[in-house]
Amino acid sequence: MVLKPILFIAVVAMLAAAVERYASPPGGLQLPVPPTGEGSAAIRTGSLAWPREAIDSDNMRVRIPRPARRIVSQYWSIDDYVYSVVPPESIVAVSQSAYAREYSNVYLLAEKFRPAIATDPERVLNLNPDLILVSSDGRADYTSLVRGTGVPVYRMQTTFHTLAQIEKTILLTGYLTGRDAAARNVAAQFQSSIEEGRARAQEARVHGMRPPRILGLAGRHGYGANTVFDDVLKTVGAINLAAEHGLEGYQPVNFEQIAVWDPDWIVAGADRGQAKAVLAQLSSDPAIAVTKAAHNGHILVLENEIVQPMSPFSARFVTTLANALYGAAG
Repeated sequence: MVLKPILFIAVVAMLAAAVERYASPPGGLQLPVPPTGEGSAAIRTGSLAWPREAIDSDNMRVRIPRPARRIVSQYWSIDDYVYSVVPPESIVAVSQSAYAREYSNVYLLAEKFRPAIATDPERVLNLNPDLILVSSDGRADYTSLVRGTGVPVYRMQTTFHTLAQIEKTILLTGYLTGRDAAARNVAAQFQSSIEEGRARAQEARVHGMRPPRILGLAGRHGYGANTVFDDVLKTVGAINLAAEHGLEGYQPVNFEQIAVWDPDWIVAGADRGQAKAVLAQLSSDPAIAVTKAAHNGHILVLENEIVQPMSPFSARFVTTLANALYGAAG
C-alpha cells in the first residue's frame, strides 16, 4: 500500500512525537515524582567512575554523565551545601533565601556572583544547567517539569534530624557534583568541630559539672526531639528541656510553662543585627524573668545563620554553644 503524502507526513510526525516523549533522556530515565511525602532519607550512590548514578529521595535512579559545571540549587539548605563544596562560579541558580542578608550564610557569594533565582523552571532551563538539586520538601510539579527535559535532577532529602545526616549529605554533594576531594575536606572539618564539642562536654563532666538544662526557642516555638538542635545539645553534653517534656520536632511552646521548667539556659535565634533586641524582649517576659537562665545571665541569643542551618554551617553552632557553656577553647 502506498501512503498519500499528507497521510505519510502525519504518521511521521506522530512517530517523532512518540520517540521524543518516551525515549530515555540524556540524564537517565526520570519518571514523574509522587506529590506527597518527604521521601527516603537513605543516601545511595554508585561507582566513582563517570557516568555516575545515585538514587534520590523519590527512589529515582539519576544518571549524571560528567562533573557538573552549571549547577542549580532550588532550596536554602542546598545552597549551603553547594557553596561549601563547589566553586561559586559553577552555581548558576539558587533559592531566594541565598540573598537574604538577615539569615543567609551565603549571601556574600550570591551577591558577588549573582546566580539566578531558581523558582521559575523555564528560566532555570534557559541557563543550560547540567545538574539540578531540588528539595524533598519542594513542589512536586516543579520537579516533574524539570525532570522531563532530560537534565539530571536529584531530589535531596532536606529534613535533617542529626549532625551525622548532615555530614553524609556533604559527601553526597561532592559525589553528585564531582567535587569529592573538596567534600571530604569540608566533612573532615565538620567532624572535627563535632568531636571538639563532645570533648569539651566530657571534660566538664570529669570536673563535676552537671549537664546544663537548655530550652531552645525560635519565637514562640521550641526545638523538641528529632531535630538538629536536639542533636547539637546532645553533642555538647546538654539536656533538651523541650524534648524531656515530650515535644517532638518544632512545636509551639506555652511560655507560662517555661517558668515551671526553669531552664538553666535559654538559647534563641535572631535575624542578623537583631540579637540585642531579641534578648531584651525575652528578658522582659514575666515567665522567663523568673528562671535560672534569666537570673544567671544565661539567655544566649545567636544570629539565625548560626542557630538554624541544617548544613555544613551547623558546625559553628556546636562550637559557639560549647564556648558559651564551658568557656572559650584553649
